[in-house]
Order: sequence, then structure tokens, then C-alpha cells
Amino acid sequence: MRAIALLASAVPFRTLVGVPLLLLPLAAACTLDGRRDGSAASGYDVTIRRDAYGVPHIVAADFGSLGYGEGYAFAQDHACTLADQVLRARGERARYLGRGERDVHLASDVVAHAFSTEDAGRLSFEAAPPEVRAMVVGYADGYNRYLAETPVDRIPGWCGGQPWVRPISALDLARRGKFPAAFVMEIATAAPPGAGPLAAAFSFNPEGEGLTTASNAWAIGAERSERGRGMLFANPHWFWTGGQRFWEKHLTVPGDLDVYGISTLGSPGVAIGFNRHVAWTHTVSASRRITFYSLKLAPGDPTAYLYDGAPRPMRKRVVTVDVRQPDGSLTPVTRTLYGTHYGPVINLAGLPWTAERAVAYRDVNAANFRGGALYLAMQRARSLEAFQQAHAEHGGPSFLNTIAASVDGRAWYADASPVPDLAPDVLADWLRRRETDATTQAADRRGAILLDGSDSRSEWSSESGPRGPGRDYVFNANDSAWVPHATARLSGYSAAFGPERTPRSLRTRMNARLLADMSPTGPAGADGKFALDELATVAFDNRGLASELLRAPLVERCGRRSQVTVEAVTVNLGPACRALAEWNGRLDLDSRGAVLWREFITRFEAGDQFRAGPLFAEDYDPDRPIDTPRGLAPPRDGRDQVLEALAQAVRVLERAGLSVDVALGQVQRADRSGRKVPVHGGHGFWEGVPNFVHFRPHTTTLEPQPPAGRPVPGSRLLTSEGYPITGGTSFVMVLEFTDRGPRARALLVSGQTGDPTSPRFWEQTELYASKRWRDVRFTDGEIRADPAVTVTRLRGPRTP
Repeated sequence: MRAIALLASAVPFRTLVGVPLLLLPLAAACTLDGRRDGSAASGYDVTIRRDAYGVPHIVAADFGSLGYGEGYAFAQDHACTLADQVLRARGERARYLGRGERDVHLASDVVAHAFSTEDAGRLSFEAAPPEVRAMVVGYADGYNRYLAETPVDRIPGWCGGQPWVRPISALDLARRGKFPAAFVMEIATAAPPGAGPLAAAFSFNPEGEGLTTASNAWAIGAERSERGRGMLFANPHWFWTGGQRFWEKHLTVPGDLDVYGISTLGSPGVAIGFNRHVAWTHTVSASRRITFYSLKLAPGDPTAYLYDGAPRPMRKRVVTVDVRQPDGSLTPVTRTLYGTHYGPVINLAGLPWTAERAVAYRDVNAANFRGGALYLAMQRARSLEAFQQAHAEHGGPSFLNTIAASVDGRAWYADASPVPDLAPDVLADWLRRRETDATTQAADRRGAILLDGSDSRSEWSSESGPRGPGRDYVFNANDSAWVPHATARLSGYSAAFGPERTPRSLRTRMNARLLADMSPTGPAGADGKFALDELATVAFDNRGLASELLRAPLVERCGRRSQVTVEAVTVNLGPACRALAEWNGRLDLDSRGAVLWREFITRFEAGDQFRAGPLFAEDYDPDRPIDTPRGLAPPRDGRDQVLEALAQAVRVLERAGLSVDVALGQVQRADRSGRKVPVHGGHGFWEGVPNFVHFRPHTTTLEPQPPAGRPVPGSRLLTSEGYPITGGTSFVMVLEFTDRGPRARALLVSGQTGDPTSPRFWEQTELYASKRWRDVRFTDGEIRADPAVTVTRLRGPRTP
């Protein structure tokens, strides 16, 4: 595997679309033997202090007790979600819930058993340090204590009374992180020709994938910090429902560990956060971690493939799962899955399993069990050097960039995520095919490298890459590592880390513009150095690059032409033009014209964002990636496609019963337990706004989802419910290191609990809507000063 990194520098010197942002960084790398390693020999003993927003500050003398307190506190907030996700990892959803729509529960269970998540979880657990093992065992014991104290019909949330809410084990926590979530249906429905279709082939979804998974991360060094120390802006964009959302915590083992932050639900420890010396966050990396292998099949046998000219039989795995019937009885259902030495055979639209060809996939992280050791070392780090050494020794997070700032004023970016190390000729062949071959391009949009699996030269191994120093700033917004800074470039690395000298997203460009703006009216003020207040303000600035580049010339053009005919209807552009002229280009609650703009900009194709064409006049220039493409495209061939798009946007709003100057807050709302909370921000891909919100439901959870509404004809995003927000800016934090320690403000927008009857489910969504931050309580004095703090002391026996 390879990895790349740099420290911010004034001179030149990937990871929260998709998916999903953090894959159980500790639980995925946890072991079952040596349960008391790293813990005291006596029983558990832990103190939990909850502050006014429900954040647990957990203190214990050993890691086992720390996990015990964390598991108990977590169960108070999210027992339902972890029970659901463990049910999935155990492969038991169909037993309790039936086959599911389109056989989704059956497919999930078949894959869980075929992949033996139990074995994978055990290997993962056994690879972890003793402290992590003790913590995970304690976490499970703490969760189980809560269940023992709480009758199942009184568990807060949406799972009360369900028979599948049961005690868990450390192995259950570990196996969750080894579940192959990205390709469940593709694996479950793959069958050789003649076996009969189990389900429709699943599409590459080239446009939908990646457009709703996003994050922003800034690390500010001494040269751009008012105090001369490090600063961090953490803004992972993630789900607000389901098992992938975040939970906030503060974990302390006196003399060893004192760390604050978040992790995904059911994951012990902190994945994004800070200690007294280093603060860090993550974004989803643009690196390619998955390879699809196109296999030439042996003549006359569709379950054997050629490898360097010799046939190899596929590996069969026959799986039987119990499926609940409508009358409550259980019926065994058997499926046969097929695998290769690369990995499982999958069912993909455009690459069907025929008599001549099949497709297998290989994930570089399938045998990556280093996450527990990595995150423990990160949380303990007492310097940036120690933090970097954690990555050098254990490798980076499985699919994430890391962006960090230190107390001494340094900023660091690394894409240390593992990627396939391909032979130069194989990599060159893939790059050539990616330029012209539609199938290779489709695989690339899915985040995969398509290779010839019948040629041994397509095998890959691993290695790691370089790091470098500096004190300016770095950032990432999910594009590849090539542009970590407005002017510095990181180049010369494997194309598996993502492309170089290619267009950047509008959101990446907007982030760079905000950081590079040294004008007296810029985000960092007259001195060009960020203060904490300024960092907090720019986080919710809601400027969108698309409108900054194109709104003014569009207003000028539509002012010269009052009518346009589209769909055989003549549209009066006057009111729309006035609405855009009076709009300030931001995506705030009171922004009038923002909804019209969104419907206008989403009339174009995704690729139009990156080159000259129907939208932009000036083409992309690789020497000016932050500035290009730019300029509004002129009319061509007697048509003004831009004004036609504006007229179509007007028609969409007419069909939805909305005026062209409707305020964004009247249309863009989050359903929080029936409360319709207006939400600011925009779609990062289409509008280029860093404060990203999205509208995609979470499909891997049993948790009831907010109403999605019926699509409005002609719109990509608008529904009968407006823009119903279900994710995006999920946890947001700004932090500065001071002479007295770290000082931070934060919001967990998705809420600290999954109980929809609790104010902690919606209160921080409302704070976010009004752009009000809460102070993070980190020191003992700050916690004690909270008048609403509650204290719980837990003691209990350890698992034998």
C-alpha cells in the first residue's frame, strides 16, 4: 500500500457521498483473548459526568473501565441503533424481519455468513493492542448492563419491545467493521448464467455516488493563526440517521489519555477530535482502494476462470439462513456465492456474468486490522511528531485523509489510506483505458480500478510514501491530494491516490478561496490571521462558488431578454431575473433567490462543472485549478442554453407551487421528530458551498426515516416536502490552541441521542439553524462549572 502526506507550508514542499464516513476505527480493529490486558485486575469502576448537552465526560483508571462507562453511556443514547447494526453484522435480520423489500434483509444475511464476519471480527480483535481489547470488552459489558437495567419495552427510541434487542459481545462490535457494506446486493445476487436471476443487476450509479458524501477540513498553522498556535476546522458531512452517524464524548484515563471528540455509533474511542497537544479531523479520500477484476472464463465452465492461461475453479460458498415468514415461522433459504483468489464475484450492470466473463472485486482494506493501534496512538499523541509516527508505524485510516494541527503551530495533511501498488505498465494501461473506455470510466466513478484479472501482472502489493514539513495551512474537501493548499501542489504519486492536474470541485475551489483571501474584508480579517470567532463565522458563511462566478453575468443577460420558450411554453424571466439580482448569493435561511438558483444550476450535467461547455465559457486550466473553469457560457448555434435553463427552473418552481423568490428556509428543512427545522447551507457539488447539506435517505438502518416526499417533475432535488435534509454538516468544530490549552466550539447537528422524544435529538439542529455554537467543556473546571452537570458512578464485575 502507498500513502502520501505533507505538512502545511508557505512553499510547495486521500476518507465524513456517500458513504459513508468512519468505519468503526476502534471496534473494527479490536481481539477476544486477554480480556483484562491493559485493565485493572479488580472490577470496573468509572465516573460519567453528563453536561448540559448530554456529552458524557468519562473518567476511569483503566481502559476496561473506560470502555464500560462509554458503552453504558452510549446505550442510554443509542441502544436501538447498535442493536440493529449488530443484528445486521450477525446475519440475522431476515430471521426477525423477513426477506425485506427486494430481498434486502436476505441478501444482507447471506453476505454476512458468506464473508464470515465472525472470523474477520476475531482476526481484527486479535490484532489490536491490549488497551483496545480491554476497552472493547468493557464497552460491550457496559452496553449489556444498561440492557439488564432497562426492560426492553422501556428502551428509549424506536426499538422498544423488539425481540432482536439483545446483549452483545466484543466480537459483535469487532465484526461490524468487517461487514462489506458497499457491495452487499452485488455479492448476494451474483450467479452464473443459467442459474436464474436472483435480482436485477445493480448499476454503477455514476452520478449519484460521491455527490452526497463530503467533508471540509482545515488545519491552520502559526503563520495564519492570531495566537501563533495551531487551529482546526472540522466539518465532516455525514448522515443524521442510522448507524453511521456520530456520537460525542470525552474520555480520560488520568496520566495516559485525555481526548475529546466523536466516533460513529458503537465505536469505542475518538475518531475525530483533540487532546492537549494535537487536534485532527478526517475527510473521505479520493484514493482508489478497490479493484474490479474482469475474468476470462474457462470454455464450457462459467465457474472457472483463466489465470495466465490456466483454468482456476471458483470457490463456492453455500449459505443457509433462516427467514421469517408472514405467519412467524422460520424457513431456511439457501444461496450459493462464488469467489476467486481476488475476492467475491459480483453482479454489476454493464458487466454481467456471462459464459465468457465474470467480475470479482478486491478491497485493499479487507485484511487491514491496524485501525485500533493507529487510533490509540493518535489519541495518546503528545506532539505532532508522535501523531505522525502513529501513521508511519500503523498506516493511515482505511479510507480517510487526516488533517491535523498542533499546539506549537504546525498543520499537517496526509492521505495515508492504503491503495493498491500496481506495476507501472498495468497502471499506465488503466489510465489509457480510463480516457476512452466507458466500462473503465464507470468503474472509476464507483471508486474502483478495472483490471484484467486473467493476467498475473494485475496483482498488487503494498508500500508507503513520503511526508514533509511547514507552518501555513492545509485543507481538503474530498478531492485528491494534488491541491492541499491554494498554491502548493503535491504531485508525482501513483494515480491510485487520485488524479493530478485535473479539475477540482466547486466546493474545493470555494474552500481554497476562503483560506487564501488575505484582503482586509476576508474571512481572517484585516491581519489575515484567524481568530476563533472568525473561524466560527466562516464555517457558516454559506457563500457558494457557483453563484459567485455566474450570478452577475446571468442577471446581466436575462435583463436583456425578458422571455424564453421552453417545453412549448413562453416563460417571463422578469421576476426570476429580479430575484437573482436582489439575492446576495448566500445560502442562508432568509435567502430569496437561492431556491431558484439551485433549480437553475442543477439543470446542467455533472460534468459541466469541470470544463467549458453549456455552463462555463473559459475551460479548465491545470495551472490555475482554483480559478478555472469560469465565466458564463455564451449562446451557441442560435440557442441560449443558460436562459433556457433559467426558464426551466421557473417552470419547476411553478409546478411545486413556489414563487421564484421563496426564502430558502421555507423550503429546506429537517424533520426532527416532527419538528420542521429550517436549515441553511447548500449542495456542495452543484452550488459549491462548503456548508453542505444533503437529501439522501440512509438505507442500511431499520430506524424510521423522515418523509422524503414525491419528486417534483423536472427537478433533481426538489420534492413535495421541499428539500428534506437528512445529512450533511453533521459534526462541526472550530478549535484553537492557547497558552492555557485547547479551546473549542462545536455542534453535533444530528443530535446526541437517537431517542426522538428527547430534546437532545433536535436541540443542536436548532442551534445549527440559528448559527449558535456551544462551548466545548474540556477541563475539569469547565465541566464542574456546568450547572446542569449530572454525575454517575458505575461499578461492576468484569466479563470472565
